[in-house]
Amino acid sequence: MKNLLVSSVEEYSGKSAVIIALGQILREKGFKVGYFKPFGVGTTRIEGGQLIDEDAYNTACVLDTGDDIEDVCPVKLDRPYVEFVCSADPEELKKRVIDAYKRIAASNDIVLVEGAVEYKVGKALGLCDPDVSSALDLTVLMVVKYTTDFVLDRLLTARELFGERLKFVIINQLAGYKKMYIERIAERMLEKRGMKLLGVLPHDLLLAGLSVRELADALNGEWLVKPGREDEIIKEFLIGAMSPPAALKYFRRVRHAALITGGDRADLQNLALETGTIKCFLLTGHLEPPGTMLGKAEEKGVPVILVADDTLTTLEKVDAVFGKARIKGDAKIRKIKELVERFVDVKRLERE
Repeated sequence: MKNLLVSSVEEYSGKSAVIIALGQILREKGFKVGYFKPFGVGTTRIEGGQLIDEDAYNTACVLDTGDDIEDVCPVKLDRPYVEFVCSADPEELKKRVIDAYKRIAASNDIVLVEGAVEYKVGKALGLCDPDVSSALDLTVLMVVKYTTDFVLDRLLTARELFGERLKFVIINQLAGYKKMYIERIAERMLEKRGMKLLGVLPHDLLLAGLSVRELADALNGEWLVKPGREDEIIKEFLIGAMSPPAALKYFRRVRHAALITGGDRADLQNLALETGTIKCFLLTGHLEPPGTMLGKAEEKGVPVILVADDTLTTLEKVDAVFGKARIKGDAKIRKIKELVERFVDVKRLERE
């Protein structure tokens, strides 16, 4: 099996998740697996002031490759992209990428390389995915989030740029009722154009969900009742803007849900605690609930987050991050590995 570049035609397609699953599966088969991300744009600073790409750092930590994080992601965006392009030397960046890649490849049997946000990003620097795959002589696996049928056209456009290096495709986050239909149609179309469909991964609420910690961070919320487990996953959200009798049927339908409601709606909050299906409260308008409600929530181990925004703004912020969370925590890591083992032909990858 050659070293592999995992790319995508749009952001949030699931590249990191697929890499984490493949890395674990291949390691169990006896391979020493390395991880590499040439160009990082989602940067932040960690303790000590070190600049990192958040996705690269998270994936490297999950896979625990042991490689120097500066080698794992050698080029990181530390200023606005236009300024970076104007001040950078593409040849120096290319050399930095090649040298770091060689160090990682030297100590591993297989290197899984993660592409940029999507395959065209970095073109102005000579670091877009087609450029990287050519410079490092990588086979390409495209992870495609199936949003509409037109995604197939974007995939064929990518094939024109990658050429024969683009050999494999995984379709991700496909709703169950379309899975068989799309799998048959896409497989025939891709085979005619020299690409192999390795598998179709279904949409999964656990992978799309957010931990209560991620929710609190995304909303800049204040803990009124802290969670017993910060990695508790929230899969669904309910808006509490109705009467308790009307709300009850919705509370009974959900599992692992968060209730978004005003802090002054103690009637809904107490009812939600009684049903046991609400795993987190997002209380909006910076209105604190009665102390008795907080006492019940603490007793039942249900976290309560106070949010300054109104309910509509809070929902918009949740929508902006839902389905885009990183693969963290044992539950998500186990789930993506289980899905890839079940639905992706990893043996075919190994044979190539």
